[in-house]
Amino acid sequence: MLAWMVYAMLVAFALSAAALLAEQATRHRRWPTRWPWMVSLAASILLPIAMATISTPRHDVAGPVDLAATTVSTALLTLHDKTSIPLASRVIDWSGAKSYTSSTRINMILVDIWLASSFTLVLFLALSTIVFHRRKRRWAPRILCGEPVLVSEGVGPAVVGLIRSRIVVPAWVLTEAPEQQQFVMAHERSHVEARDPLLVAAAMAFLVSMPWNPLLWWQFHRLRYAIEVDCDARVLGEGGDVSDYCETLIHVGQNQSEYVGAVTAMSESKSLLERRIKIMLSKPKKWAGALAFALISVALGMAIFAAQVTPPADTQQPAEHPVATDPSLLDTYTGFYALSDYSLVTVARKGSGLTVTPIGQLLAQGTIDVAAISDTEFSIPSIDITLEFIKDAGGQAKSLRVREHGRVVMEAPRVDPATAEQIREGLAARVKDQKPFPDSEKALRQILSHPDTGGAAKLGPVESYRFEGVTDYGWDIYDVQYQHGAQQVFVQLDKHGSLTNFVLRRQ
Repeated sequence: MLAWMVYAMLVAFALSAAALLAEQATRHRRWPTRWPWMVSLAASILLPIAMATISTPRHDVAGPVDLAATTVSTALLTLHDKTSIPLASRVIDWSGAKSYTSSTRINMILVDIWLASSFTLVLFLALSTIVFHRRKRRWAPRILCGEPVLVSEGVGPAVVGLIRSRIVVPAWVLTEAPEQQQFVMAHERSHVEARDPLLVAAAMAFLVSMPWNPLLWWQFHRLRYAIEVDCDARVLGEGGDVSDYCETLIHVGQNQSEYVGAVTAMSESKSLLERRIKIMLSKPKKWAGALAFALISVALGMAIFAAQVTPPADTQQPAEHPVATDPSLLDTYTGFYALSDYSLVTVARKGSGLTVTPIGQLLAQGTIDVAAISDTEFSIPSIDITLEFIKDAGGQAKSLRVREHGRVVMEAPRVDPATAEQIREGLAARVKDQKPFPDSEKALRQILSHPDTGGAAKLGPVESYRFEGVTDYGWDIYDVQYQHGAQQVFVQLDKHGSLTNFVLRRQ
C-alpha cells in the first residue's frame, strides 16, 4: 500500500506538470483553461487505480512451441504489465523497505488513515452544507439588474446551489454604481451558465476519494483559479471594458467575502487577483500559436510518461502462510538458472530470504523478493508465480521449475557462472545489433497461420507485418496490421531457430 501511494503521487506529479503546460498553452490561444486541470485531477485518481485493478487477456507460451499441437493459454495481464518505464520499482528501491511495504499492520493503518481522511472531508462538507442552508434562510430575495438574487450580510458575490444555482450578493453591492453592479452580475451569471458549481462539486468528489495526496489539493486550487480566469474571459468577451471590470474586481476583493465552503465566489486572495488582472491586461504574443503547439506537445509527452510509469510490484504476503527456512538450505539454491539461450535468472541471498533477478524476460523485470511457502517452493504473489527448486541425489538444486497460475511453464537447468556470462553477453549482443533471429520471420508466419491465436480472428486477415527491432529483453518485436486492427507480436527463439516463447499485445 505504501509503495502504491507513493506511485500515485508520482503519477499525480507528472499529470500536474502536464496540466500546467496545457494551461499555459490554452491561455496563449485564448481557450478555456479549466479543462486541463479537471482532466488531470480525474486521471490522477483513475490511472493508478486502473493500473492496479484492470486486467486484459494475455496470450503467451513458454518452452519449445509446436503451434499445430499446442493450445496457447490465456492469462490475465494487468495494465501495469503493459507499461514501459519501471521508475517506481527500479529507481526507487522498494525491496529495501519491504518491512514497511509488505507489513499487514502498516497496510491496515494506511487504509484506516485513507478512510478516516475521506470520512473527515465528507463530514466537513456535510456540516458546511448544513450551516450554509441555515444561513441561507436569512438571505432576502431581491431583484438586481433585472435578475433575482439573494442578499446576504457579508457572503458573496458568489453562486450557490448545484441543481438550482442562485446568485448571492452582499448588501453593500446594492449601494454601488450601476456599472459595477452590472459587472458583478455578469461575472456570477457566467458561472451559472458555464455550470461551474457542478464542476467544482465533481472536483471535490475526486478529492474525497483520495484526500491524502497533496498534489490533488494543488490541482484543485489551480482548477478554482482557472475557473475564475475563464469567467473573466467570458465577461470581457461580451464587450465589457477591461479597466472598469478590473476596478470592480479590486473593489470586491477589498470587501472580502465571508467563507461559505466550496462555492464559486468572485473574490479571491490578493495574489490570485493580481495574476488574473495581469492576464486580462496582457496582449497576445506574436508567436502564441507556435508556443501553444510546443507546450501542448510537451504536455502530451508528460501525460504519456505518467501512463507508462510502472507501479511497484505488489509486496503483499502470499495467501499461503510463509515458513521459516534454514539459511544453510537457502545457500544451496543460490546460483544461475538458464531460462533459454538468451534468458537467465539469478538467485541470491538477501537477509533470511531469497531474491530472483531475471534477464531476457518480457513479463518480469528487476530484482524480486520471493517468499518461502515450503522448503523447496517460493512465491511471487504479485504475478502469481511459484518457483520450485528441484534437487539432485546429493541435495543440490539442479533446476528451477516455474509455475504461473498453477501451471508449469518451464524448467530452467542450473548453469555455472561461465555459462551465465555467455547468456548475458549473447543477450547484450542481440540488443546492440538489433537484428532479428535467423528464423524469426518464419516463426512469425507460423504464429500468424493460426488465426485463433490471441483472438486474432476478430481482426480479420493479415495485411502486412514489419520488424520493429529487438527489445531490451532480447525478443524480436513485429508490428502486424490486420484488416480491422493491429497488434504487436514478441518472438523469442533459441540458438537452433526453434520458437521458445511469444507474446501478443493488442494495439
